[in-house]
Amino acid sequence: AVAQAVGARLRGLTEEDSVLLEAMVPTARLPLPPPRSPAPRLPMALRICTLVCRSWGDRPQLCQVACAVGRAESPVRHGAALPQGLDSSLQQWGVAAPGQRQALARRLREASEAAMAALVASEAELSPQQRGGARARTDILGVDFLLACVDGALELVALATNSQRCLETCALAEAMGRAVGEPGGELARLLSEAMLHRAQCHLVEGKDILLIGAGGVSKSFVWEAARLYGLRVSGPGR
Repeated sequence: AVAQAVGARLRGLTEEDSVLLEAMVPTARLPLPPPRSPAPRLPMALRICTLVCRSWGDRPQLCQVACAVGRAESPVRHGAALPQGLDSSLQQWGVAAPGQRQALARRLREASEAAMAALVASEAELSPQQRGGARARTDILGVDFLLACVDGALELVALATNSQRCLETCALAEAMGRAVGEPGGELARLLSEAMLHRAQCHLVEGKDILLIGAGGVSKSFVWEAARLYGLRVSGPGR
């Protein structure tokens, strides 16, 4: 039906006209608990914000997840609602089975880290000028998802990627959890590791190192690491 509508529209266009086609993803509508008031409950949407960092060895690692609930007829934006955890949000949304919530959390981790891995691989193919500099790269990535329902099954639909807004939302969720006595998460540690690793790379850039036993197979990784860190390698007597 969509293809027929677009085709019919195209036949009536002039040379300078065009058709913009956007995907419509319905939000998940699950059986919710009975409302506390007799007022009708409006359809709601669940936006899931994830923050992924580049860990050691360029491995993507999920740092934090925060959820926000809003009206289904308008986009759920960052800052429009207080963030809350994924598990509690899914329970409020009607996902009662622990196994189903764990499966969604696992798929969310895989999708978020896959997005970061794709970005890392894409940046590796760019020249320093295309990346914006010799050491320019993405260390922190935010990925927003919408909990949707496709053919009766819950699906995670990626909406957009960003860094600052997801970082703000996830940091707020972490701080709110600490304020009510929840154990601290891994957000601060993982972000600190990513920043310290970048700082260490800048400190050793352009330095000389003396490598002993460079002919061994066990030292083969040094050459690639030296290239990445901008080191100059020399051996005894050189």
